[in-house]
Amino acid sequence: MGLLQRSFLDLAEQGGTLLQMAIVVDGTDSMAGELAGVRQSINAMVEDLRRCRGDEVEVALVVYRDNGSPSGEVSIPLNAFSRDTLAIAAAVEQIVPESGAPFFHELADVGLHATLSQLPWSTDPETSRWIMLFGDAPPYDETFSDAQYPTARRRYSTELLVSLAARKSIRINCVLCTSDKNVMEPYDKAIDQTRTFMNSLASGTDGLMLDLSYPDIRSAILDASRIPEPEYIAIDPITRGDLKTMSIEARPTAEQPASSRSEVRVAIVPHLPLDQMSFDPADPAVQVSTALRNNFASVPGVRVVSPIDIQKQLRRMRADEVDDSQTLRALAARLGVDYVIWGSLQPQGPVVQTAAYRRSDGNQVVQVSLRGDEGSLTRVLLSAAAASPTEKDGPLGGLMKRIEQSLETSVLDQPLAATPATRKEVLATIEALEQSLGLPAGSAESLELLTKASTSVEAAAAAEPRNPLVQWLRSNINFNMAAYYYGINDGEKASAAMKEMGASLSRAYRGRRDVANKSLAIEIEADYSLLVAHDVVAAIAAYETMLKPNQPSATRRRGHWMLSGIYAGDWGVDESNVNPKMAREHLVAILSNWDESPEAALLRKWMRWDDSVGKTKFSYLPIVNRQLAKIVPAETKE
Repeated sequence: MGLLQRSFLDLAEQGGTLLQMAIVVDGTDSMAGELAGVRQSINAMVEDLRRCRGDEVEVALVVYRDNGSPSGEVSIPLNAFSRDTLAIAAAVEQIVPESGAPFFHELADVGLHATLSQLPWSTDPETSRWIMLFGDAPPYDETFSDAQYPTARRRYSTELLVSLAARKSIRINCVLCTSDKNVMEPYDKAIDQTRTFMNSLASGTDGLMLDLSYPDIRSAILDASRIPEPEYIAIDPITRGDLKTMSIEARPTAEQPASSRSEVRVAIVPHLPLDQMSFDPADPAVQVSTALRNNFASVPGVRVVSPIDIQKQLRRMRADEVDDSQTLRALAARLGVDYVIWGSLQPQGPVVQTAAYRRSDGNQVVQVSLRGDEGSLTRVLLSAAAASPTEKDGPLGGLMKRIEQSLETSVLDQPLAATPATRKEVLATIEALEQSLGLPAGSAESLELLTKASTSVEAAAAAEPRNPLVQWLRSNINFNMAAYYYGINDGEKASAAMKEMGASLSRAYRGRRDVANKSLAIEIEADYSLLVAHDVVAAIAAYETMLKPNQPSATRRRGHWMLSGIYAGDWGVDESNVNPKMAREHLVAILSNWDESPEAALLRKWMRWDDSVGKTKFSYLPIVNRQLAKIVPAETKE
C-alpha cells in the first residue's frame, strides 16, 4: 500500500475530522493466496490514516463470498464502526477463504450493497466516508442465469451502487488483487470485466483504484514493501507563522540591498563555456568551482548555492531560451544570490580566470587570474574585492575583512591534500557527494554520484590514510551507502558500510586537531560522539556549538538537522533524550532559514507541507536512522 500512501493521505485530508471506513473483502477461494497480504495492508493502512487524522478513524468490516458459501453470501465481522485497534485487528484475522459456486464470478455487488445499506453510516456532513474494496473478480453479468444456481445472479447494478454511494457521500476505493496461480485462466478471462466494474465504482464516487493485475505495479508494490517501515514521533503542526518567528534572515529580494544583510549569497558556476556546461565531478574546470565553493562555504556569513540547484536553473533557462548575455544575471535572480562567480580554466599553465558578477545589474565587479594550483583562488578573489574601489565596502569585499578579523585566514590556505593528484580525488569526492545529497535519496542518479564519490575517496584514502578530511568524507559516504542498503533491505551490506563509517570517523576524530577549519573539527567531534562513542551529552554539546552565529551557514544547518534527530529519538539515543518540542524548534529553524536545502525539502515531504494553507498536514516525523545507529563498530571505539 506504500505506493498509494500519498494519494490516500491526500484523500484522507479532505472533509471533516472523522473518517468512517468500511473495508469490503472478497473472501472466496480464489483470494486464498492474497488474503494474508490484504490483512497486512489493512492494518498498515489504518495506522497510516491514524497518523494523518489522529484517533478520528473508525473501521467496519464486510466479507462477501459466493452462492453456497458456508458463512453465507455476506458476513459482517465488524458491523459497527469502531476505533478499537484490537477489535479491528481481531475482525481482520477472521477473514478466511471459502468456496462457493458457480465459478469464477462472485457476489461483489451484494457485498457492496450490504455495506452501503446495513452499516450505521454517520449523516454528519463533516464526516468523511470511505469504502475500501479488495477483490479479484467481477460480479455476475446482468444477463447471467444458471438454473442450477438460481441465486447466482446480478442483484444490484453498478449504476445503482454508485448512486447509493453518492447519495450518502461515500467514496469507493478499489484494489484489484491477483488470484491464485491455479485459477489464472478464468482470472485473465474476467479481468476486463473486473477492471471496468472497479473503475466505474471509483470514478463515479471520486475514489481511487489500484490495479495489481499489471506486473509493473505489482513490482513497484513489492519494492515498496521491502523498505523497512519507520517508527514515528508526534510533532505539533508547523505553520508559516512559526517560520516567520524563527527566521534569522529572510531570502533576499531584488529591492533589498546586499549591504543591509548579514549574509552574502553566492552561486559558483563550473568554469566552462555556457554552451559546454558540465557538472562532471572529475572535470578539472568543475573542480575549480568545487574548490571555490568549499572555501566560501567555510566562511561565516556566506551561503553557497548547491551545484544541483545551479544545474537545474541552467537547464530551465536553456529551455526558456534565455540569451547567453543575460544568463548570469538571470541565474542570480532565480537563485536569489548576490553574486555569481564564474570563469574559465586555460590548460596552458594552467591558468584559472574567475570573476564575480553582481546580481543587481549583471556587471562584472572583480576579475582575477591565477597560474597553477587553484587552492588560493578564493583568497586572491576576496583580496581583489577588498581592494576594489566599487566592492571594498560591499558584501564581497567585506568578507576578506571579516576573515582577517576572525584570524581564520588559515581556512582559505590549508591544502585539501598533500599532493595534486590526491587533491583532485578529494575535490571529485566533495563534488560528487554534494550533488548526490541534493537529489532524492536512493534514486538512480543519486546512487551513481554516491558511487563516484566512493571511488574517489577510496583513492584519496589509499594515498593519504591519515588525512582527517578524507576520512570524514569517507565516513559520510559510507553512512549514505548504508542508508541505501538498509532501504533495499540488504542488512549485510548496510552493516558492513556502517562499520566502515565508524572506522573512518574514528580516524577523522584522531586527526581532528590537524584540521585548520575549526568548524569542521567540531562537526567531526560531534559525529564521533554520537555515532561511535555513543556519548549523547557530548554530541549535543558539540552540535549546539555548531549553531553559534560565528559558524558557517552550512555548519549551523547541519547542527540543527542532527539535533532535531536526537531530540526526536533518532540515532539510537535513549528515551531520556527525547524532547518533541525541542525537535520541532530545530525543524522550524531549518525550514525557515534554509528553505532551499535538501534537509528542508525532505522535511516538507515527510510532514506534507501545504503551501496553499501554510502549514504541515502530517503531524509526525519518521525515525529513519535508529536501526543503522545500532550497528556499533566496536573495534573503532576509543
